[in-house]
Amino acid sequence: MHVLNIEGMSCEACKRAISNAISNALPGLVFEVDLPGKKVRVNDLPADRLAALRNAIRDAGYGILDTDPAG
Repeated sequence: MHVLNIEGMSCEACKRAISNAISNALPGLVFEVDLPGKKVRVNDLPADRLAALRNAIRDAGYGILDTDPAG
């Protein structure tokens, strides 16, 4: 599992924006956006899909503080 700590996610609108960005970039991906924890969780992904996930979040206007592959 990959856990990405999201910078700048502070409300339901932010959560929706991130969810939409991920869904558009990686259709069919199963993920969880945790607003209170300011995290996005996904099962293991190949490096190219993880990069696409990170880019989608950044393109939506949010930062990624770090990635914890242990979950």
